Amino acid sequence: MSAETTMIQPHIISDETIWNQSDFKALYFQNLLKNTNYVLCSVSAAEYLGLCNCTTETETYVLSKEECIANNIQIVTTDGTLHTSVNQTINDLLADKTIDEQVIFESLADQYFKNNYADLTITPDNQDAFNYYKPMAEMYYHSEI
Repeated sequence: MSAETTMIQPHIISDETIWNQSDFKALYFQNLLKNTNYVLCSVSAAEYLGLCNCTTETETYVLSKEECIANNIQIVTTDGTLHTSVNQTINDLLADKTIDEQVIFESLADQYFKNNYADLTITPDNQDAFNYYKPMAEMYYHSEI
Protein backbone atom coordinates (compact mmCIF):
# COMPACT_ATOMS: atom_id res chain seq x y z
CA MET A 1 0.00 0.00 0.00
CA SER A 2 1.11 3.51 -0.46
CA ALA A 3 1.91 5.58 2.62
CA GLU A 4 -1.28 7.59 2.23
CA THR A 5 -3.72 4.68 2.25
CA THR A 6 -5.37 2.80 5.06
CA MET A 7 -4.98 -0.95 5.15
CA ILE A 8 -7.78 -2.75 3.34
CA GLN A 9 -9.10 -5.87 5.04
CA PRO A 10 -8.40 -8.89 2.86
CA HIS A 11 -11.06 -11.40 1.93
CA ILE A 12 -10.53 -15.00 3.03
CA ILE A 13 -11.25 -17.79 0.57
CA SER A 14 -10.52 -21.53 0.66
CA ASP A 15 -11.36 -24.74 -1.14
CA GLU A 16 -10.76 -28.12 0.52
CA THR A 17 -11.12 -30.00 -2.78
CA ILE A 18 -8.40 -27.96 -4.49
CA TRP A 19 -6.26 -28.21 -1.32
CA ASN A 20 -6.48 -32.01 -1.38
CA GLN A 21 -5.58 -32.09 -5.09
CA SER A 22 -2.53 -29.83 -4.73
CA ASP A 23 0.91 -31.27 -3.99
CA PHE A 24 2.24 -28.08 -2.43
CA LYS A 25 1.00 -24.70 -1.19
CA ALA A 26 2.07 -22.62 -4.23
CA LEU A 27 0.19 -25.02 -6.51
CA TYR A 28 -2.86 -24.68 -4.25
CA PHE A 29 -2.70 -20.89 -4.62
CA GLN A 30 -2.30 -21.16 -8.40
CA ASN A 31 -5.22 -23.59 -8.75
CA LEU A 32 -7.44 -21.67 -6.33
CA LEU A 33 -6.94 -18.35 -8.11
CA LYS A 34 -7.01 -19.67 -11.68
CA ASN A 35 -9.52 -17.71 -13.78
CA THR A 36 -10.29 -15.29 -10.94
CA ASN A 37 -9.63 -11.62 -10.39
CA TYR A 38 -8.08 -12.21 -6.95
CA VAL A 39 -4.66 -11.01 -5.81
CA LEU A 40 -2.80 -12.89 -3.06
CA CYS A 41 -1.96 -10.57 -0.19
CA SER A 42 -0.82 -10.54 3.42
CA VAL A 43 0.30 -13.91 4.84
CA SER A 44 -0.71 -15.74 1.65
CA ALA A 45 1.49 -13.48 -0.49
CA ALA A 46 4.36 -13.94 1.98
CA GLU A 47 3.97 -17.71 1.67
CA TYR A 48 3.75 -17.62 -2.13
CA LEU A 49 6.82 -15.40 -2.35
CA GLY A 50 8.79 -17.73 -0.06
CA LEU A 51 9.25 -15.05 2.58
CA CYS A 52 8.02 -17.33 5.35
CA ASN A 53 7.44 -21.01 5.98
CA CYS A 54 4.12 -22.20 4.71
CA THR A 55 1.23 -22.79 7.02
CA THR A 56 -0.99 -25.82 6.61
CA GLU A 57 -4.19 -23.80 6.49
CA THR A 58 -6.44 -23.62 3.44
CA GLU A 59 -7.50 -20.06 4.24
CA THR A 60 -6.13 -17.71 1.62
CA TYR A 61 -5.93 -13.93 1.97
CA VAL A 62 -6.89 -12.06 -1.20
CA LEU A 63 -7.97 -8.69 -2.52
CA SER A 64 -9.72 -8.10 -5.79
CA LYS A 65 -7.64 -6.67 -8.61
CA GLU A 66 -9.99 -3.67 -8.67
CA GLU A 67 -9.36 -2.97 -4.96
CA CYS A 68 -5.62 -3.07 -5.58
CA ILE A 69 -5.79 -0.72 -8.54
CA ALA A 70 -8.11 1.72 -6.75
CA ASN A 71 -5.78 1.82 -3.74
CA ASN A 72 -2.42 1.89 -5.56
CA ILE A 73 -1.44 -1.52 -4.20
CA GLN A 74 1.60 -2.98 -5.99
CA ILE A 75 0.65 -6.13 -7.94
CA VAL A 76 3.01 -8.65 -9.55
CA THR A 77 2.20 -11.71 -11.66
CA THR A 78 4.23 -14.90 -11.24
CA ASP A 79 3.32 -18.05 -13.18
CA GLY A 80 -0.09 -16.54 -13.89
CA THR A 81 -0.83 -15.86 -10.22
CA LEU A 82 -1.47 -12.28 -9.10
CA HIS A 83 0.09 -11.29 -5.78
CA THR A 84 1.32 -8.21 -4.00
CA SER A 85 4.99 -7.30 -4.45
CA VAL A 86 7.58 -8.17 -1.79
CA ASN A 87 7.70 -4.54 -0.70
CA GLN A 88 3.91 -4.28 -0.59
CA THR A 89 3.59 -7.57 1.29
CA ILE A 90 6.13 -6.60 3.96
CA ASN A 91 4.45 -3.22 4.47
CA ASP A 92 1.04 -4.90 4.71
CA LEU A 93 2.35 -7.37 7.31
CA LEU A 94 3.84 -4.54 9.36
CA ALA A 95 0.58 -2.57 9.21
CA ASP A 96 -1.63 -5.46 10.33
CA LYS A 97 -1.72 -5.79 14.11
CA THR A 98 -3.43 -9.20 13.88
CA ILE A 99 -0.65 -10.98 11.94
CA ASP A 100 1.26 -13.79 13.63
CA GLU A 101 4.64 -12.27 14.53
CA GLN A 102 6.36 -15.41 13.24
CA VAL A 103 5.37 -14.45 9.69
CA ILE A 104 6.82 -10.96 10.18
CA PHE A 105 10.07 -12.27 11.70
CA GLU A 106 10.61 -14.76 8.89
CA SER A 107 9.69 -12.31 6.14
CA LEU A 108 12.01 -9.60 7.45
CA ALA A 109 14.78 -12.14 8.12
CA ASP A 110 14.47 -13.30 4.51
CA GLN A 111 14.99 -9.77 3.26
CA TYR A 112 17.80 -9.07 5.73
CA PHE A 113 19.79 -12.14 4.72
CA LYS A 114 19.00 -11.63 1.04
CA ASN A 115 20.41 -8.10 0.78
CA ASN A 116 20.12 -6.21 4.07
CA TYR A 117 16.62 -4.89 3.23
CA ALA A 118 17.84 -3.18 0.02
CA ASP A 119 14.61 -4.04 -1.85
CA LEU A 120 12.32 -2.60 0.82
CA THR A 121 10.87 0.86 1.13
CA ILE A 122 9.12 0.95 4.48
CA THR A 123 6.30 3.47 4.60
CA PRO A 124 6.43 6.15 7.32
CA ASP A 125 3.34 4.62 8.98
CA ASN A 126 5.17 1.28 9.31
CA GLN A 127 8.58 2.60 10.39
CA ASP A 128 7.96 2.07 14.13
CA ALA A 129 6.83 -1.52 13.56
CA PHE A 130 9.83 -2.14 11.28
CA ASN A 131 12.23 -0.76 13.91
CA TYR A 132 10.58 -2.97 16.54
CA TYR A 133 10.82 -6.21 14.52
CA LYS A 134 14.13 -5.53 12.78
CA PRO A 135 16.57 -6.58 15.56
CA MET A 136 14.62 -9.78 16.23
CA ALA A 137 14.42 -10.58 12.52
CA GLU A 138 18.18 -10.13 12.15
CA MET A 139 18.77 -12.64 14.95
CA TYR A 140 15.99 -14.98 13.83
CA TYR A 141 18.06 -17.67 12.11
CA HIS A 142 20.96 -17.32 14.56
CA SER A 143 18.78 -18.29 17.52
CA GLU A 144 17.30 -21.47 16.04
CA ILE A 145 18.62 -24.78 17.29
